[in-house]
Amino acid sequence: MGRVGRWCAACLTLILAIAVRVSAQSAPPVQRDSASIAADSLAARLAQLEKDLALLRQQVADESRLSTRTRSRIGLTLTARIQLNVFANDKRVNTVDVPQLLAAPPSAGNPASGPGTRTLGMSLRQSRIGAAASIDSVLGGRFEGDLDLDFFGGVSTGPGDRRLFPEPRLRTARAQLHWAHTELLVGSETPLISDLNPISMAAVGLPGFVAAGNLWNWLPQIRLTHEVFRSANDASPVSIAIQGAALAPFSNAQHVAETDAVDAGERSGRPFLESRARIRWGARQDGSLSDGEVLTRGGEIGVSAHHGWVRTSGGSMQNSQAIAADAQIALPGHLELRGEVYRGQLLRGLGGGGIGQNFGRPPDSLTLGGILHDTAGWLQLNALLHPTLIAGVGCGSDAVNLRERPVRERNTTCAVHALYRPGQPVFLSFEYRALQTRYSGKNYHGSHFNLALGFEL
Repeated sequence: MGRVGRWCAACLTLILAIAVRVSAQSAPPVQRDSASIAADSLAARLAQLEKDLALLRQQVADESRLSTRTRSRIGLTLTARIQLNVFANDKRVNTVDVPQLLAAPPSAGNPASGPGTRTLGMSLRQSRIGAAASIDSVLGGRFEGDLDLDFFGGVSTGPGDRRLFPEPRLRTARAQLHWAHTELLVGSETPLISDLNPISMAAVGLPGFVAAGNLWNWLPQIRLTHEVFRSANDASPVSIAIQGAALAPFSNAQHVAETDAVDAGERSGRPFLESRARIRWGARQDGSLSDGEVLTRGGEIGVSAHHGWVRTSGGSMQNSQAIAADAQIALPGHLELRGEVYRGQLLRGLGGGGIGQNFGRPPDSLTLGGILHDTAGWLQLNALLHPTLIAGVGCGSDAVNLRERPVRERNTTCAVHALYRPGQPVFLSFEYRALQTRYSGKNYHGSHFNLALGFEL
């Protein structure tokens, strides 16, 4: 091989060596590019996660800043129902926006001098606000507390434009402890013997069928419930419980010589006492149901007794007493039946008993009339026609013993209602109520129309 050949071989060898080295050096950069892309993707994902975490922290901070807090750090739930009631009556009634009975007929006179009997108005007095709290592990049980207020305070016909500037009023306030088989309630609640109300958006400030079979007064009380039996069938459980309560002794009457505006029940120096035995079955075991819902499964039946003392004249005391029964039963076809019945005496203080009377008209020679005995009850049938529509019809009646010379001898109320919730939180309700009150052997008839619309929170 000549010199030229050797130079060519050397040049070829050099070129091959350079190509191999360049190839060896060029491969790693390709691998580094892939690793760099993977690292960049991971970094981008990490950055996005950090942004999402920062956003979540901001949302949690906003929620904590805007949420309701209590001093004890217990969670608090607020509720509200704002409703406008448009009402109309064709006769004189005791309360124009929520009538329970017809007013006494006017005395004979010049018809032209009277304002007439028809009324039409609007009111927001039946709006409600409430709060509830609960916490576990309190004295070995679960604590629940709630408060319910409306704007039905004062007298609607009193001075101060109360229909335009309604006064707040405490309805119920309850503190409850729940153990496995025992419950303790302390607060203001309906009487134990009449712990059920009909569905009505027209009668919220005063429940439906008051003075016609429904005892409703919210009274301070201490109530104890003990479950004595519970079936082991979780699909359709049955439980039996006994209940007892000591209530504030309120009779809505005073001693004939009272000078300090003290109630005649309080003058007795003894509490009202009530007891009840109940049986529950089906899915409903907690007893909780809002005033605008129907019972779809199960039911409850109870029998109860009431006894109290009232000092009305001299040093003697009269007995306020009653026996009662109540039921709320889910029927096939999305129907529900609920109602109460009682028989007793001196029950005005429990809310409308005796058609709002304790005593009859007195003879000329006596200060007080006879104690009124009355038999009363109400019944309502409701239907869940659609998840957004509830309709129902019901009647209630209270009849007082005529031999005791009552002013109002009988009072009957029948009502038909419909409650429509087209979408949360809005609702619309209509109710027609027919009233019949008997005075001195003559029945007087009247009608009440009520349209309620508003929203619930």
